[in-house]
Amino acid sequence: MMRVADLEARPATLDDATIVSDIQTAIDPDDPSDPQITRYQWKTAPPWPRERFLLELAGRAVGFAYHAHAPWEEMSQRFGWVGAYLQPTEHTRERAMAAWDLVEERSRAEGTRTFTVWAFEKQTDLIAILVERGYAEERRGKGWELDLVTNRERLERMAEESLERMRGEGIAVLTLAADADPEAEQKLWQVWEESLQDVPTTMPIPTVPFDQWRKWLSKPGVARDAVWIAREGEAIVGVSALSYPPVRGNVWTDYTGTARSVRGRGVARALKLQTVMQAIGRGVPRVRTGNDAANAPILHLNEEMGYRQFGGGIQYLKPA
Repeated sequence: MMRVADLEARPATLDDATIVSDIQTAIDPDDPSDPQITRYQWKTAPPWPRERFLLELAGRAVGFAYHAHAPWEEMSQRFGWVGAYLQPTEHTRERAMAAWDLVEERSRAEGTRTFTVWAFEKQTDLIAILVERGYAEERRGKGWELDLVTNRERLERMAEESLERMRGEGIAVLTLAADADPEAEQKLWQVWEESLQDVPTTMPIPTVPFDQWRKWLSKPGVARDAVWIAREGEAIVGVSALSYPPVRGNVWTDYTGTARSVRGRGVARALKLQTVMQAIGRGVPRVRTGNDAANAPILHLNEEMGYRQFGGGIQYLKPA
C-alpha cells in the first residue's frame, strides 16, 4: 500500500478489473466500459512490464492508475504509457497530482524516457492536469458515430455496389467463420501486422507475435462470424470487425486494415460496409469508430458512409 494524497494505492489484481470498468464508466458514461472485455484484456495482455493500482478512500475504490511499456529492445525511444483517473465525485487537484506522481515515478524507474497518454477532448480536468505537469500535445484522433437507422437505405445501396466491385476485382468478401482455409488465422495476422505498421503514429508499434495476437479472436465481443475478411486467391488482403460488448457499451469498430497490394481498390470500403450491414441485421442502432486525424483515406471513407464526428482524442507527450 502506498499513500497518494489522502488515498491509498494498492496493486490491482485480475479480480479488480470489474471495479476499474465501473470507474471508467462513471468517468465517461457516454462510452461505458464493458467489464468482461476489461477483464479479458487484463488477463491476456502481452507480458510487458506493467503495474496497475487501485486508488482507495477508506477502503472504497475511487480511481485507478497504471504504467506500462513494451520491451525496450522493441521500443528504442523508450516511450512509456501512463495514466491516473478518479471518479468525478472524488476528483481533486491534490489527488490527481499525487496519482500522476506515483505512475510517473514508477515508470521513470523502469527506464522510460518519454511519457505518453491519450485524453478525450471533453476531459478538460484531465487535460488541465496534464498541461500543468508539462505534457504537450503531439497528435489528434477523431471519433465518429454512424446512425444505422437514418442511413440504412444508403448503406444498403453502397454495400451492394461495393460487393459488385469486389466481384469484378476478383476479391471474395466473407466472414472468418465461413473461410475453410486452415492457414486463415496465420494469413489474417500477417495482413493485420502489415496494415498496422502503416497507421500514422509517433510511437513505434511493436510487432505482436502470432500466439499473442490470436487471443484477440477469443475476446468477448469479437466473434468469427463477425470478422469480415477479403480474399484474393490464396491471400487474405483485408479485415474489418466490430466489437459487440456483451454487458454494456457502444458497438465500435475493433479493427479495419488492408494489405498494401490492394490499397485504392475499395477493399476497406467493402469490408466496413459488410460489418455495418451485419450490425443493422442485429438491430444495432448506431456504431462508432476512431481514427488518427492524419489517416486521410479512412477519414474520407467515414464521411462517405455517413459517419458524423462526435469528438476526438489528443495524445500528449512529456520527457521523463
